Amino acid sequence: MEYTLNNKVIDYRILSEILQNRFTKFDDSVVRWTFKGNEINSKELESKIINNYQRKKNKINSLKVIYSDWIEIFDTGLKKLKNFNKQPILFFSGGKDSTFIASRLVQNNIQALYYSFVKNKSEKKILDELAKKLGINIFYTNGQLEYLNLEEILSKIKEPVLDPAGLSVLSLLDISKKNKINFEDSIFLDGMGNDFYMGHLPSKQELRKSFFQRIFFKIHMHELFSTNAQNLFGKFGDLFRPDYAAHFPGSTIKLNDYYDNINFYKKYQIYDDIILRRALQRGIHYDFCSAIAKSIIYVDACSEKSGVFFPFLNDDLIEFYEFREVYDFDYSNLINKLSIRKYLNENLNFDKISSKKGIFQPTYPSYNFSNLQKKLAKKINIRLKYLNKAQKLDFYLWSKYIINNDIGLD
Repeated sequence: MEYTLNNKVIDYRILSEILQNRFTKFDDSVVRWTFKGNEINSKELESKIINNYQRKKNKINSLKVIYSDWIEIFDTGLKKLKNFNKQPILFFSGGKDSTFIASRLVQNNIQALYYSFVKNKSEKKILDELAKKLGINIFYTNGQLEYLNLEEILSKIKEPVLDPAGLSVLSLLDISKKNKINFEDSIFLDGMGNDFYMGHLPSKQELRKSFFQRIFFKIHMHELFSTNAQNLFGKFGDLFRPDYAAHFPGSTIKLNDYYDNINFYKKYQIYDDIILRRALQRGIHYDFCSAIAKSIIYVDACSEKSGVFFPFLNDDLIEFYEFREVYDFDYSNLINKLSIRKYLNENLNFDKISSKKGIFQPTYPSYNFSNLQKKLAKKINIRLKYLNKAQKLDFYLWSKYIINNDIGLD
């Protein structure tokens, strides 16, 4: 799949969705996608995902784990990097996807640079060990911007980026600025994009949350508290969301129209299979419009002549998985991407090295709300002092976009 960027988003309906969900719907995003050269919309992507999961539903050999049937397709797509005539730079987290990509870059003799964000020495030790196994060198950042100007970047973006990992992407791009590596001469590699076809499994915590959300929403608990009061509850306010929103990021800001806004995703409740439902809800809308879009939007703000390459958003690989007869996940144990895990363990002893790798923690810059931002919060009935840390950063980034682009709220 390939992307293009539309003009800046100025529709307040879409911007309101982004504030409340951290993303908008697939068909409303500033990032537009093509598949096999043709623009693809959410219904067409839904059809591919449904076909993928339903073909495998009753297969007896569902846990047969192989990667030999698709790795050549992946490599063929990866070799298309040479067509850009730019320096490949991989966002290397040390997770399954980026480590797999790094391994295939090495195996295919593609000379890449590797950028990593680490919070502490233990994380760095894990990445250093993986780098040694792979035979690569890593450029590190601790998440702080030293060379890029955040305010300048925020003035150039074409849509607010509220993904919790968004500012971490900027810190990786800061490495290029530090080392005087021109953005226009670079193509950045991002490991996102395979969840919706390899198995979009929920966590145990998400399943528990969904259980309570279903009960609370059924007895209309959300009607007992205003949305401002629900914001005050922080992450516990997520329990007042409908269960069909359980698959989306938590601790978001709710406005008065939140429940009307989120009703769009109720349509996926017709599917009993929670893996399929999650792939449709989160895989299409959140993944493409937040988790994937963040890199595209921030790289574009640094240089419109640069770009992001997603090795797993390979048209031929997506199509292959659509008709593949084998599951790539174990639902009973909530383990996804079985074939990638097998490859990494056979070639890098991955589980042993990465077993102590912690959960991603977002970066929080220093900032202060301007008077204009405070007035904006008051206008849309948000009490800043009651928001938690994540919600405050969401509003800061979102309101900067509104003010920078002189978007009226009437």
